[in-house]
Amino acid sequence: MFISFEDVLATSEPILITISPSMENVIFDGKWTNLSEWKQSSYNLYTFDDEIVIHLRTAHFEDYIYVFIDPVNDQTLDKNMDEATVCLDGKNNKNRLHDTDDFCFSVLLENNTGSVFQGNNLNDSITSMKKIPNPDNFIAISTISDENDRYSKTPHPSYEFKIPIELLERSDNYGFYISVYDASLEKFYSWPENATRQNSLDFPSPSTWGDIISPDKSLPEMNLPILIFSIMFFSIILIQSKIKLYKQHLCY
Repeated sequence: MFISFEDVLATSEPILITISPSMENVIFDGKWTNLSEWKQSSYNLYTFDDEIVIHLRTAHFEDYIYVFIDPVNDQTLDKNMDEATVCLDGKNNKNRLHDTDDFCFSVLLENNTGSVFQGNNLNDSITSMKKIPNPDNFIAISTISDENDRYSKTPHPSYEFKIPIELLERSDNYGFYISVYDASLEKFYSWPENATRQNSLDFPSPSTWGDIISPDKSLPEMNLPILIFSIMFFSIILIQSKIKLYKQHLCY
């Protein structure tokens, strides 16, 4: 069932992510292509001290998490310089150091490939995020918004992500972090706000990330082939157990 969180308060924590089959119809072109495209998704609004506003949409469906970041106040349009980043902690263990279940996904304005980084904790004193090959079906794309944008008709950067859940442990609770870099101001805007950044390769500690949860436990999803296989597997075990008990009964 689709659950709408459009009315959730902007300051609500954690972020509540919803299941949305309509995500299959998203046209990944880096902007809000039509007025209904991202409508069936969770909504959060973040306003910063200097009146910068970021609209965040999130959803999941089958094997993917979907994120749309819309910083409507950035009107300088610094191509290949403005940037958005999404980070997910698969175990949500709030480690101080980045480990292998921590992933960050970034894309520059007017870029259609994006980059993926994974925690590469070498020992207790060294931590880093290592760039890895983009996984199959991963999408990170950005362009300049247009008149179809739900929140502002004035051109500004916008960012779309399609993230494979297989990179993470399937869970209904992940660590979550986003940031937007405004190149004209040379400033990062982050959620949570205490998770600050100095540059594009400076990823905050997972201990400072917030949470994104599935309140109806629809995440993690189990795709249909796996579900069918699981039902058949347990049905066979149940039938075999009953046959075994029946034969034991006959022996008596």
